[in-house]
Amino acid sequence: MTTRPAYRVEVSRLVPLDAEAAFARVSDPRHHPRWIPLTRYDGPTAAPAPGVGFTMVSGPGARRGRAGFVDRMTTLQHVAPSTAEGTVGRNVVRKDGPALSGTAGLDVVPVDAGRSRVVWWEEVRLVGPWPRRANERAVGLFLRAMLAVTLWRFSREVCSRGRG
Repeated sequence: MTTRPAYRVEVSRLVPLDAEAAFARVSDPRHHPRWIPLTRYDGPTAAPAPGVGFTMVSGPGARRGRAGFVDRMTTLQHVAPSTAEGTVGRNVVRKDGPALSGTAGLDVVPVDAGRSRVVWWEEVRLVGPWPRRANERAVGLFLRAMLAVTLWRFSREVCSRGRG
């Protein structure tokens, strides 16, 4: 029996930052609440590294410390890009529950000295007894919208704050 690959949701955006600077900002989950609606970060104060876990909590009162949708993750891969060498940066996390399982990641692709393409992808599903394919596609509809808003906010921040 062959296992079907996970259903991938992917959103990308061209940003006016070199790949190294874009990766440093977007791959650090401590910054994500600035772009992900109604979300707070609970985790270490250090930058992401393989093996390091963190939690995002989302919901109407999450930013004020209230309970919400808990998304626990562990960083599996964190490799910075190089504009000079044309290498893609990649940050991958494993979703550890209690509600979501799967993997998600950020790829930052160098375009030129001042621009890069940020690709945010997720291959996740709700934990539970639901049929896998239907579950992934239903979750994917929500994630696609959330990722589009998130990368739009990231791009807006980058453009309004300049390149520094």
